[in-house]
Amino acid sequence: MSTGRTTAPDDAGQNQPLKDWNELGIVRRSGVRGWFRRHPRVMNGVVVVVYLLLSVSNVRILFVDIADRGWLILGLNLLIAVLLLFRQRAPLMVTAAVAVAEASAMTIYPWHNAQAIGLCFALYCVGLTMGLRWALPVAGAVWAFSYAPALRVSTWEAQYGTSAVVESMGDPVTTSAFFWTAAPVMLLFCGMSAGIGAAVRRGREHQREVLEWAQRSQQMAQVEERNRIAREMHDVVAHSLSVMISLADGARVVVRRDPERAAEVLEELSGTGRTALGDMRRVIGVLKRGDDVAQAREQERGPVRETLEELYEGFRQAGLPLTVTTVGPPLPDDTGFGLTVHRIIQESLTNVLRYGRQVTHVEVRVEHHTGLSEEESERLTDEEGLSREEQDALGMCRGGQVVLTISDDGLPSSGGQRAESVGSGQGIHGMGERVAFYNGSIYTGPRHQRGWTVRAVLEPPQ
Repeated sequence: MSTGRTTAPDDAGQNQPLKDWNELGIVRRSGVRGWFRRHPRVMNGVVVVVYLLLSVSNVRILFVDIADRGWLILGLNLLIAVLLLFRQRAPLMVTAAVAVAEASAMTIYPWHNAQAIGLCFALYCVGLTMGLRWALPVAGAVWAFSYAPALRVSTWEAQYGTSAVVESMGDPVTTSAFFWTAAPVMLLFCGMSAGIGAAVRRGREHQREVLEWAQRSQQMAQVEERNRIAREMHDVVAHSLSVMISLADGARVVVRRDPERAAEVLEELSGTGRTALGDMRRVIGVLKRGDDVAQAREQERGPVRETLEELYEGFRQAGLPLTVTTVGPPLPDDTGFGLTVHRIIQESLTNVLRYGRQVTHVEVRVEHHTGLSEEESERLTDEEGLSREEQDALGMCRGGQVVLTISDDGLPSSGGQRAESVGSGQGIHGMGERVAFYNGSIYTGPRHQRGWTVRAVLEPPQ
């Protein structure tokens, strides 16, 4: 999917670039953090610099206490700094190498524990790449391996040794107590480093899932919009062209016998073409504006203004022997619902015009059943003893329904089949989508003897 930048006007009317999905979880949090996320090598360099500053801050004390081995510890610090540059590529190997270097430094001089900072940086990457389940055991293992020399020196050699290291440690009892007290603190730091890395990992996974969900939602919205536009284009083109073809065929037949009637048919043909062109411009305008479904329906008032009577008259002029029966009160004054009724009748009559042969009778029946109100339903329950289930079984629906029935007596166009096999099926599929929007159902199929029936049941908006 394309992630190209687009612009939108801000409060001042200036066009500002919109963030794409890949930047939402980075830039929106923090500009600095987002910049470092996009430049991981720079972040590695910053980590190394911070480690070096902390590790060499007590170099002077180091060379005063153990001047003969100060260079060795400084070399170990530089080795750890180099290893940290590769902590994201091979976190386990780097962590193990840092633990060995730290254990060596602790053996030489336990007081210089800056190497533990490098271990925390390495454990962070272990948690980031492996998760908390594996990072905590690794943190415990490397802590035990790297801190054991300090405990050994502070206890055994402080009591019995005579090395320069022991002499620089001061009182053996105080030194031993300090290191045994610091041991759980260091373990806590190691665990926290691994835990922070695992938490960042979970946050990034959640962010990735949110972005994937957003992308899927955007793709589904685009597919739905394309289907809606395709359905509208099909309704406009199929209906208009079918009527225009029928009018053109009729004009060709009557042009010699009745020139005046032929002129009327050609005028109707021209009007149908202009109406179709206007509908196509409207649909294309909706596509260009990028309106959503609700806004598009407000723009779809054009075909609704063409009343059902005008629609019926257009098909009559195209040659359909059409009769219309209306039962119940007028349909609800709702633009979307009126458009749905209009399109279902239009598509059904268009299919009769396109696929039916030897059609002698076409009937459109529009029934509006208002049903029972809640008070009437309760009265029937109390006075007549009819339960809600019995009322529903008798057709006394409380919510009301609109039933559209379009039937004809024509023969199929080929092979005993009708629109499903001859046409693309786009129109029938579109009718199903429109009916489903109003919690309805639709049936399309052949009649018992000859002809075709479309029956749609819809729940009008309250």
